[in-house]
Amino acid sequence: MWPKLAINLVKLQHNTEIITDMVELVGGVVFAVTKVVGGDPRCARAMLAGGALGLADSRLQNIRRLRRAGIDAPVLLLRSPAMSEVREAVQLADLSLNSDKTVLQALNREAALEGRIHQVILMVDLGEEREGVAPEDLPSLVEFARGLKHLKLVGIGTNFACLNRVWPSQPKLKALVDLYHRINDGSMIYLSGSNSSSLHLLVNNQWDQPLFAINHWRIGESLFLGWDLVTEQPLPQCYPDVCRLELEVIEVKPDTDRHRQAARVLLAGGTEEIGCGVIMPVGQDVRIVAASSDHLVAVVEGEHKIEVGSTLAFSLDYQALLAAANSGYVTIEYLDWLS
Repeated sequence: MWPKLAINLVKLQHNTEIITDMVELVGGVVFAVTKVVGGDPRCARAMLAGGALGLADSRLQNIRRLRRAGIDAPVLLLRSPAMSEVREAVQLADLSLNSDKTVLQALNREAALEGRIHQVILMVDLGEEREGVAPEDLPSLVEFARGLKHLKLVGIGTNFACLNRVWPSQPKLKALVDLYHRINDGSMIYLSGSNSSSLHLLVNNQWDQPLFAINHWRIGESLFLGWDLVTEQPLPQCYPDVCRLELEVIEVKPDTDRHRQAARVLLAGGTEEIGCGVIMPVGQDVRIVAASSDHLVAVVEGEHKIEVGSTLAFSLDYQALLAAANSGYVTIEYLDWLS
């Protein structure tokens, strides 16, 4: 059935191997982010087989899906739990990212009731203006967290390039390292300063010795898309075609511009399947010209063999993959061979 999202698990594992090797060379470990595929256990296993130390997701529904599939690897809750989610966060996740005292108190209470210790990483905002306290407020938050008996403060972290496209830079990351050294009493094992966007610095030889203190990488997009987020070019030795979206042609007619040879093609898929993302034709002289909730209109230049009932393949950006992988209208096909 179409629309169909093909996910190549062999290529996903390969990309994970390449990227975890890169990160290990600078003293880091990778927690592979599964949220783009809704906590898909088959993708999670491929990334763990590729060398990821643990998994990370922003939604407890996805973490529940991983646990029910029998995955017992360490799992990080990427988004601070809502107050209504605190109990399940303690039950399902080994550790979580946090920056609010009220949430920390609630996690501590629930961890006490569960008879366990919940690990936390405290987030600091270095310009992205999403989660995290200001750098000057971090020491007091650290002191507060250390006073909660059923929480274990295992590190601090920051986020880049997800909300306001503030990219990581050497000065920002060195400021994070300085903060870490000032507040670490020896008990914090993680400095979680990197997501996929930081790989740009790594592959361009801008990851110098002070940044080796950053040892916890939350990587998702680059594993699935195989690219450098800054340039959108393939990372060395990585596959850019882990994921492909296939759409079925439901109408073909001549293009209205009679000065060239082209066809206007209607595809069975739209923003219901790709959201606000962008898809790009693969191996065809095809150009998408319009989209509605359930149709995509494309122009095919020159001679072609496209007919009603045939399919066209597309690569996806991260937002399109997020929508397609979590759409109830898209069939997922898993490939376990190189193609």
